[in-house]
Amino acid sequence: MTDSHASKPSDTKTRILDVAEALFASNGFRQTSISRLARAAGVNLAAVNYHFGSKDALIRQVIERRLLPVHRLRVQRLEAVRETCTAQGLRPDVAELLRAFVEPSFSLTRGGDGGQRFLLIIGRVMAESDESIRNIFIRSFKPSFMLFFSLMRKSLPGLPKNELFWRLHFVASALGHAMRVHGAAMPSSELFPPKSDVDTVVRILMAFLTAGLKAPSHRESTACPPE
Repeated sequence: MTDSHASKPSDTKTRILDVAEALFASNGFRQTSISRLARAAGVNLAAVNYHFGSKDALIRQVIERRLLPVHRLRVQRLEAVRETCTAQGLRPDVAELLRAFVEPSFSLTRGGDGGQRFLLIIGRVMAESDESIRNIFIRSFKPSFMLFFSLMRKSLPGLPKNELFWRLHFVASALGHAMRVHGAAMPSSELFPPKSDVDTVVRILMAFLTAGLKAPSHRESTACPPE
Protein backbone atom coordinates (compact mmCIF):
# COMPACT_ATOMS: atom_id res chain seq x y z
CA MET A 1 0.00 0.00 0.00
CA THR A 2 1.38 3.38 -0.98
CA ASP A 3 1.46 6.41 1.28
CA SER A 4 -1.26 8.04 -0.79
CA HIS A 5 -3.65 5.22 0.14
CA ALA A 6 -2.52 4.70 3.73
CA SER A 7 -4.41 6.32 6.57
CA LYS A 8 -2.59 9.11 8.32
CA PRO A 9 -1.96 8.46 12.03
CA SER A 10 -4.19 11.42 12.93
CA ASP A 11 -7.00 10.01 10.76
CA THR A 12 -6.66 6.60 12.40
CA LYS A 13 -6.73 8.10 15.88
CA THR A 14 -9.81 10.18 15.07
CA ARG A 15 -11.58 7.14 13.61
CA ILE A 16 -10.84 5.12 16.75
CA LEU A 17 -12.16 7.95 18.93
CA ASP A 18 -15.34 8.26 16.84
CA VAL A 19 -16.02 4.52 16.96
CA ALA A 20 -15.21 4.35 20.68
CA GLU A 21 -17.63 7.21 21.34
CA ALA A 22 -20.42 5.41 19.47
CA LEU A 23 -19.80 2.07 21.21
CA PHE A 24 -19.43 3.58 24.67
CA ALA A 25 -22.67 5.52 24.16
CA SER A 26 -24.65 2.45 23.07
CA ASN A 27 -23.07 -0.30 25.18
CA GLY A 28 -21.27 1.33 28.11
CA PHE A 29 -17.59 1.60 28.96
CA ARG A 30 -16.81 -1.75 30.54
CA GLN A 31 -19.12 -3.67 28.21
CA THR A 32 -17.13 -2.50 25.17
CA SER A 33 -14.00 -4.56 24.63
CA ILE A 34 -10.92 -3.19 22.89
CA SER A 35 -10.98 -6.08 20.42
CA ARG A 36 -14.57 -5.27 19.41
CA LEU A 37 -13.69 -1.59 19.13
CA ALA A 38 -10.68 -2.36 16.93
CA ARG A 39 -12.80 -4.50 14.58
CA ALA A 40 -15.45 -1.79 14.31
CA ALA A 41 -12.80 0.85 13.55
CA GLY A 42 -11.09 -1.37 10.98
CA VAL A 43 -7.75 -1.37 12.80
CA ASN A 44 -5.71 -3.91 14.71
CA LEU A 45 -5.15 -3.97 18.46
CA ALA A 46 -1.63 -2.66 18.01
CA ALA A 47 -3.00 0.55 16.48
CA VAL A 48 -5.28 1.14 19.48
CA ASN A 49 -2.39 0.52 21.88
CA TYR A 50 -0.07 2.75 19.85
CA HIS A 51 -2.42 5.74 19.93
CA PHE A 52 -3.81 5.36 23.46
CA GLY A 53 -1.74 2.89 25.47
CA SER A 54 -4.67 1.60 27.52
CA LYS A 55 -8.45 1.45 27.56
CA ASP A 56 -8.62 3.94 30.43
CA ALA A 57 -6.55 6.43 28.42
CA LEU A 58 -8.89 5.94 25.45
CA ILE A 59 -11.94 6.59 27.65
CA ARG A 60 -10.29 9.73 29.01
CA GLN A 61 -9.59 11.09 25.52
CA VAL A 62 -13.13 10.30 24.31
CA ILE A 63 -14.53 12.33 27.21
CA GLU A 64 -12.00 15.16 27.18
CA ARG A 65 -11.96 15.90 23.45
CA ARG A 66 -15.50 17.28 23.65
CA LEU A 67 -15.60 18.51 27.25
CA LEU A 68 -12.34 20.44 27.48
CA PRO A 69 -13.17 22.96 24.70
CA VAL A 70 -16.50 23.65 26.44
CA HIS A 71 -14.83 24.18 29.81
CA ARG A 72 -12.12 26.41 28.30
CA LEU A 73 -14.75 28.62 26.67
CA ARG A 74 -16.72 28.71 29.92
CA VAL A 75 -13.64 29.84 31.88
CA GLN A 76 -12.86 32.52 29.27
CA ARG A 77 -16.38 33.92 29.49
CA LEU A 78 -16.45 33.86 33.29
CA GLU A 79 -13.06 35.58 33.42
CA ALA A 80 -14.35 38.25 31.03
CA VAL A 81 -17.29 38.96 33.36
CA ARG A 82 -14.91 39.18 36.31
CA GLU A 83 -12.55 41.58 34.52
CA THR A 84 -15.39 43.87 33.45
CA CYS A 85 -16.88 43.97 36.95
CA THR A 86 -13.48 44.56 38.56
CA ALA A 87 -12.78 47.46 36.19
CA GLN A 88 -16.18 49.01 36.94
CA GLY A 89 -16.08 48.29 40.67
CA LEU A 90 -19.30 46.28 40.50
CA ARG A 91 -20.44 42.91 41.79
CA PRO A 92 -20.87 40.25 39.09
CA ASP A 93 -24.44 39.96 37.84
CA VAL A 94 -26.15 36.61 38.47
CA ALA A 95 -27.64 36.40 34.97
CA GLU A 96 -24.34 37.28 33.28
CA LEU A 97 -22.50 34.59 35.23
CA LEU A 98 -25.19 32.04 34.46
CA ARG A 99 -25.08 32.85 30.75
CA ALA A 100 -21.29 32.44 30.71
CA PHE A 101 -21.67 29.06 32.40
CA VAL A 102 -24.71 27.76 30.51
CA GLU A 103 -24.31 28.81 26.87
CA PRO A 104 -21.00 27.04 26.06
CA SER A 105 -22.51 23.70 27.07
CA PHE A 106 -25.09 23.83 24.30
CA SER A 107 -22.34 23.62 21.68
CA LEU A 108 -22.49 19.88 22.43
CA THR A 109 -26.10 19.73 21.23
CA ARG A 110 -25.03 21.28 17.91
CA GLY A 111 -22.48 18.55 17.24
CA GLY A 112 -24.69 16.38 15.01
CA ASP A 113 -24.70 12.65 15.72
CA GLY A 114 -21.42 12.95 17.61
CA GLY A 115 -22.86 15.55 19.94
CA GLN A 116 -25.95 13.44 20.60
CA ARG A 117 -23.81 10.38 21.31
CA PHE A 118 -21.71 12.36 23.72
CA LEU A 119 -24.79 13.45 25.66
CA LEU A 120 -25.51 9.75 26.20
CA ILE A 121 -21.93 9.27 27.35
CA ILE A 122 -22.29 12.05 29.93
CA GLY A 123 -25.33 10.23 31.30
CA ARG A 124 -23.34 7.00 31.50
CA VAL A 125 -20.44 8.75 33.23
CA MET A 126 -22.67 10.15 35.95
CA ALA A 127 -24.32 6.75 36.53
CA GLU A 128 -21.02 4.86 36.30
CA SER A 129 -20.03 2.79 39.33
CA ASP A 130 -16.36 2.96 38.29
CA GLU A 131 -14.91 5.89 40.23
CA SER A 132 -11.97 6.29 37.85
CA ILE A 133 -14.35 7.08 34.98
CA ARG A 134 -16.39 9.55 37.05
CA ASN A 135 -13.15 11.24 38.11
CA ILE A 136 -12.26 11.98 34.47
CA PHE A 137 -15.43 14.05 34.20
CA ILE A 138 -14.95 15.67 37.62
CA ARG A 139 -11.35 16.71 36.89
CA SER A 140 -12.29 18.40 33.63
CA PHE A 141 -15.36 20.07 35.18
CA LYS A 142 -13.72 21.30 38.40
CA PRO A 143 -11.83 24.44 37.19
CA SER A 144 -14.84 26.05 35.52
CA PHE A 145 -17.23 25.07 38.30
CA MET A 146 -15.01 26.41 41.09
CA LEU A 147 -14.52 29.70 39.22
CA PHE A 148 -18.30 29.89 38.76
CA PHE A 149 -18.73 29.24 42.49
CA SER A 150 -16.23 31.90 43.56
CA LEU A 151 -17.83 34.55 41.33
CA MET A 152 -21.34 33.65 42.47
CA ARG A 153 -20.22 34.10 46.08
CA LYS A 154 -19.35 37.69 45.20
CA SER A 155 -22.63 38.13 43.35
CA LEU A 156 -24.74 36.67 46.19
CA PRO A 157 -22.79 37.56 49.36
CA GLY A 158 -25.82 37.15 51.63
CA LEU A 159 -26.39 33.51 50.68
CA PRO A 160 -24.76 30.94 53.01
CA LYS A 161 -21.84 29.17 51.36
CA ASN A 162 -23.31 25.69 51.78
CA GLU A 163 -26.66 26.74 50.34
CA LEU A 164 -25.01 28.41 47.34
CA PHE A 165 -22.99 25.25 46.72
CA TRP A 166 -26.19 23.21 46.61
CA ARG A 167 -27.90 25.72 44.33
CA LEU A 168 -25.02 25.59 41.86
CA HIS A 169 -25.24 21.80 41.83
CA PHE A 170 -28.93 22.18 41.01
CA VAL A 171 -27.85 24.52 38.18
CA ALA A 172 -25.46 21.89 36.81
CA SER A 173 -28.11 19.16 37.07
CA ALA A 174 -30.79 21.25 35.35
CA LEU A 175 -28.31 22.21 32.63
CA GLY A 176 -27.36 18.58 31.99
CA HIS A 177 -31.01 17.51 31.79
CA ALA A 178 -31.91 20.37 29.44
CA MET A 179 -29.00 19.44 27.16
CA ARG A 180 -30.03 15.78 27.03
CA VAL A 181 -33.71 16.53 26.38
CA HIS A 182 -32.87 19.09 23.70
CA GLY A 183 -30.00 17.26 22.02
CA ALA A 184 -31.04 13.62 22.16
CA ALA A 185 -33.83 11.90 20.28
CA MET A 186 -36.61 11.69 22.86
CA PRO A 187 -39.72 9.52 22.47
CA SER A 188 -42.93 11.26 21.53
CA SER A 189 -44.63 11.60 24.88
CA GLU A 190 -46.61 14.03 26.99
CA LEU A 191 -43.75 13.77 29.50
CA PHE A 192 -41.33 15.68 27.26
CA PRO A 193 -41.56 19.30 26.07
CA PRO A 194 -42.05 20.02 22.35
CA LYS A 195 -38.88 20.34 20.31
CA SER A 196 -37.48 23.87 20.56
CA ASP A 197 -34.47 25.68 19.10
CA VAL A 198 -31.40 26.21 21.26
CA ASP A 199 -32.07 29.92 21.89
CA THR A 200 -35.54 29.17 23.23
CA VAL A 201 -34.27 26.43 25.54
CA VAL A 202 -31.51 28.72 26.85
CA ARG A 203 -33.97 31.57 27.51
CA ILE A 204 -36.36 29.30 29.45
CA LEU A 205 -33.51 27.69 31.37
CA MET A 206 -31.89 31.04 32.18
CA ALA A 207 -35.14 32.48 33.57
CA PHE A 208 -35.65 29.41 35.74
CA LEU A 209 -32.07 29.27 37.06
CA THR A 210 -31.82 33.02 37.67
CA ALA A 211 -34.98 33.00 39.77
CA GLY A 212 -33.74 30.00 41.74
CA LEU A 213 -30.36 31.52 42.51
CA LYS A 214 -31.85 34.87 43.52
CA ALA A 215 -34.48 33.32 45.80
CA PRO A 216 -34.19 34.11 49.53
CA SER A 217 -32.18 31.73 51.65
CA HIS A 218 -34.18 28.79 52.96
CA ARG A 219 -33.31 30.07 56.44
CA GLU A 220 -35.18 33.28 55.69
CA SER A 221 -38.14 31.57 54.03
CA THR A 222 -38.65 29.16 56.94
CA ALA A 223 -38.31 31.75 59.69
CA CYS A 224 -41.39 32.21 61.86
CA PRO A 225 -43.23 35.49 61.24
CA PRO A 226 -43.26 37.95 64.14
CA GLU A 227 -46.30 37.81 66.38
